[in-house]
Amino acid sequence: MKPAKMGVFLPAVLCTALWGSAIPAVKSGYVLFSIAGDAAAAKLFFAGCRFALAGLLVLAFVAARRNRLRPEPGAWPGILALSAAQTVMQYIFYYIGLSHTTGVRGSVLSATSTFFAVLAAHFAFADDRLTIRKGVGCLAGFAGVVVILSGAGLGGQGIRLTGEGFMLLSALGQGLGAGISRKITPGRDPMRLTGWQLTVGGLVLLAVGAIGGGAAGLTWSPAGVGLLLYLSLLSAVAFTVWTMLLKEHPVGKVTVYMFLIPVFGSLLSACILQEEVFTLRNLAALLLVCAGIAAVNYQGQKPADTAQHR
Repeated sequence: MKPAKMGVFLPAVLCTALWGSAIPAVKSGYVLFSIAGDAAAAKLFFAGCRFALAGLLVLAFVAARRNRLRPEPGAWPGILALSAAQTVMQYIFYYIGLSHTTGVRGSVLSATSTFFAVLAAHFAFADDRLTIRKGVGCLAGFAGVVVILSGAGLGGQGIRLTGEGFMLLSALGQGLGAGISRKITPGRDPMRLTGWQLTVGGLVLLAVGAIGGGAAGLTWSPAGVGLLLYLSLLSAVAFTVWTMLLKEHPVGKVTVYMFLIPVFGSLLSACILQEEVFTLRNLAALLLVCAGIAAVNYQGQKPADTAQHR
């Protein structure tokens, strides 16, 4: 293997493994913090703690390297828009939806953000129209969604708006945020933008959860705090490493590894949550989604997305 390729491979796999671990980690957090299935405010407070801390960690890294935290002139409207879509909208639906579906399903459905980003880019950017390759990739990805949701009522787990439906809305929020990120990033430091986006969005989630009484709904323990720190670190570390890769290597050589995120998410859900992943339906859905992600990101495709915040 060529040295340049190795320079991408190991860090990219690390990032995708970290992002893939988020779903079983969040579901484990519900248990450790004693968050009931219908305790939406507690889930949002939990999410707010994670992302506010992750944002502060990214900003701390920025300060350590550049000694400047203030965003570039005119950046705040874009930061607020990105925060609204890719932190607030995405994770309101993500944290509620994930508690009403399995980790395997959540991993597959969350991965559709790539296809929403491609479709959004077609309408938002004249230089990023749909091609046959990207169209086929999107069709394969959404076919995977149909496959994994098939069989409801026939011995499989039923489909719920607040479960699978919310996970798709979460993916839509992340896809829209990808377009916003691409729009506001040129000429600005993407790490500084994301640090502020995560911090602001995390504080909003904290406030919404606190107003709903979510703080009182959490049971704190050393294990729970450790898991919360892990979730915050995985977001901060994975984004930092991914951003460095995108600066040093062609975009397509980095983003093509995104197909590993649902793979790691599904496998770790099977290991940690004891879920069944090796069924024909699950494997077929995972194959279709992964093939779709690889297709739309292959050979220099700019997925509008330097900021995956699983």
